[in-house]
Amino acid sequence: MRTAITRVLLVIVMSVAGIVIGGQVSAQAACNGAGCTGLDPQAQGCAATDLGGTYYLEPSSQRYSMVVRTSSACNARWARMIIDVNPCCFARELAVETQRLVGSTWVALDFRTVTIGAGQVGNFWTTMVANRSDDRVRVCNQIGTAGWVCGGWAS
Repeated sequence: MRTAITRVLLVIVMSVAGIVIGGQVSAQAACNGAGCTGLDPQAQGCAATDLGGTYYLEPSSQRYSMVVRTSSACNARWARMIIDVNPCCFARELAVETQRLVGSTWVALDFRTVTIGAGQVGNFWTTMVANRSDDRVRVCNQIGTAGWVCGGWAS
């Protein structure tokens, strides 16, 4: 009887501490808002949803989609790109850009990039930026030195 009570108490203590029996640990965000700036969203446990994006097909048959991701758990955003086919010989840059409304003017706030090597396929993402209600955000990409191509702004 005493052993059974001890086990029950141990289960209650572990549940309150956020530990799941069976080797699984509950996922909790490790940062919030401005504290997430410059950090990897996956490593910080920032589950996300897409905040709009576009599927692209380039003349060289490179297929990719890019979206702004937002995490309510971390109160942060970042850019993600999924490249299906990338036979080309140029590296590309993926960026998340934010601006803040000051008076009646949008002012550059943050621009985080990640380099994706030539020919690479898969999922790629930038580090995070804070998600503030008075900011707007967009995703951009650049192939080689061709200049930045950006999606529309989202609030």
